[in-house]
Amino acid sequence: MEKATDWDAYYERPAAMASITRRISAAKILRTLGRRLYVDGLTVCELGGANSSFIDDFLRLNNLAKYDVIDLNDYGIDLLKKRTSDPRVSATVADALALDPKERVYDIVYSVGLIEHFDTARTKQCIDAHFKLCRPGGTVLITFPTPTLPYRLIRGIAEMLAIWTFPDERPLYFDEVLSACAPKGQVVHESINWVIGLTQGYVMAVSAQDEGKVAEAS
Repeated sequence: MEKATDWDAYYERPAAMASITRRISAAKILRTLGRRLYVDGLTVCELGGANSSFIDDFLRLNNLAKYDVIDLNDYGIDLLKKRTSDPRVSATVADALALDPKERVYDIVYSVGLIEHFDTARTKQCIDAHFKLCRPGGTVLITFPTPTLPYRLIRGIAEMLAIWTFPDERPLYFDEVLSACAPKGQVVHESINWVIGLTQGYVMAVSAQDEGKVAEAS
């Protein structure tokens, strides 16, 4: 069994290049979501966000009504609570895999680098959690490391130097993510963020009206 990532250490000591790669990723997230960001009373949920790297970009939106972060890491959630007192923000310690929401309420549900920290069955369960929270016709955006040549080279070097800090990270091929999304919504975007080196796949889908029934993209 793989050793788990030490998320307290991750939030306490960010990687040297993190500030740069996060800015690149934030720009791509906003660009990918595009017009979906500009609905009245926008509600957003970030799964696995803890001390979110992207929340500040969303808080600049005047139409944002609610931004909820759900993560199992107490330390990261506490850091976020200390960072912002914005009344639109809620930060909750909870397990995304154990969520049983009564309603699908969010316009956008997204995660960045979350679903790859599980085995195949639990990765599918984590993807399902995004759709359980997203309103019918809303948007699910999931990013994940994908094993391109640059990813394999950079990770291989980091592992040789004993500086790789994500022992349970499982880079995913698109087929696995797409097959988990297919019963829950219509995929409207697929791409790879090549610029950051440790390449990230992006999959965006429109949440179905009913579970198992794919809705037409709006």
